[in-house]
Amino acid sequence: MIKVLIVDDHALFAEGMKAMFKPEDGIELISHTTNGYEVVSLLEALPVNVILMDIDMPLIDGIATMELIRAKGITTPILMLTMHQSMKQIKKALEKGAQGYILKDANKPELVEAITTVSQMKNYFHPKINEQIFDYLRGKRTSKMNSSELSEREIEIIRCVAEGKNSKEISTQLCLSEFTVKTHRRNIMHKLHAKTSGELIHLASEKGII
Repeated sequence: MIKVLIVDDHALFAEGMKAMFKPEDGIELISHTTNGYEVVSLLEALPVNVILMDIDMPLIDGIATMELIRAKGITTPILMLTMHQSMKQIKKALEKGAQGYILKDANKPELVEAITTVSQMKNYFHPKINEQIFDYLRGKRTSKMNSSELSEREIEIIRCVAEGKNSKEISTQLCLSEFTVKTHRRNIMHKLHAKTSGELIHLASEKGII
């Protein structure tokens, strides 16, 4: 029997979930909390196999709750159950350690499959967001290819920009003309599809350049 903890601020929704599952489904919802701060203590007291986590909660949201859980070294798999379909939210959830992501309009067979899959430490994504996930992963691969096109000199300049240096300071440090530095910076922005220095630093950090 897969034992599930629900973390969701909608009590009626949680009660409906509890009523949905039968013994033959192999899933038991053993506890529910509306407060993400209580999750760690519940996990320490109960034999939980899967955490079913909402994103939007009033005291602390699901993403921050995951951070608390992982900071304690707890590896219980987390399945996000939410209405959010934006890649921004999905990406955040995955980066913070979610094992799966399913939407609240999922039917019972999808929920059973999702919980069962995640309990085995495998990833599960709702069919409605599969294409977004694949696009995201394809984008990550493309980003890696783009970053590999940077020269050693361009990487040096990016690191200088990240340190807050302007073109004149970079030219002095690298013994280049200021015109050459500015040319390199234009090329870097083009290669990484960045529009501002802040965006450049963010992208460089994501790609592991800095």
